[in-house]
Amino acid sequence: HNMQQAARVADTTAFMYLGHLIEVGGTRELFERPRETLTESYITGRFG
Repeated sequence: HNMQQAARVADTTAFMYLGHLIEVGGTRELFERPRETLTESYITGRFG
């Protein structure tokens, strides 16, 4: 997944883990202030 590309083209973003939504909201807000640690890991590329 290219998070930088998503940030440029999407108004709303949803993050999923194991088939469950973990966070959904405005793309800019999620990228600047993610509420969930897992979301932050996806954005920064530190997942896995």
